[in-house]
Amino acid sequence: MTSILSNVTATAASRQLTITSQGMQQTIERLTTGKRINRASDDAAGLTNADQFDAEARTANQNVQTDNNNFFAAQAKDGYLSEATTQVQRLVELYAGGNGSSSEATQVLSNANNAMTKAGSGTLTISSLSTATAALATIDTARSGFAATMASNQSAANLSGIEAENATAQKSNVMDANIGNEVVNLTKWQILSQAGTSALSSANSSSQYILALFR
Repeated sequence: MTSILSNVTATAASRQLTITSQGMQQTIERLTTGKRINRASDDAAGLTNADQFDAEARTANQNVQTDNNNFFAAQAKDGYLSEATTQVQRLVELYAGGNGSSSEATQVLSNANNAMTKAGSGTLTISSLSTATAALATIDTARSGFAATMASNQSAANLSGIEAENATAQKSNVMDANIGNEVVNLTKWQILSQAGTSALSSANSSSQYILALFR
């Protein structure tokens, strides 16, 4: 039925154009931000999951940093003990040569203990060839402990790194826009917008045909 009071066709066309406009705006926003979810209304459940994955990734990355710090700290202490080993080996030579009471021996022992102190591994008391040899075993034991610490922290850092990668990938899967799909969507919305605008114009002008009945 033709009516001059209610142009239902034009109203429907206008409503559909609003839907098309909203779809185009969302697609353009996704293309410009690179994100599929830009607000909670886009995907509330997905946003919640993405935030959780982001928190997991941040925690894992922090753990990597902490583990690496512990690794380098142990590595530094092992370096100090390496120097202590060098000094004690010199003491072994001095005692073996009968020079254990020389001023050089006193200085070398001081150097060794300075390195031990920096490593937090106590001090050495060396007064003979046998105690110098025993000191080497003591240092080696301490170095073994630091080696275990380095290996443990290196492994932990690797595992945390894998966890961070996985969590980041999961977040990306939820949050990131599929650019290819969005480009296709943009073309679709552009065509619908042009067609809808033309249809609305036709719907609005259709009521003008009623005037012809009075001529």
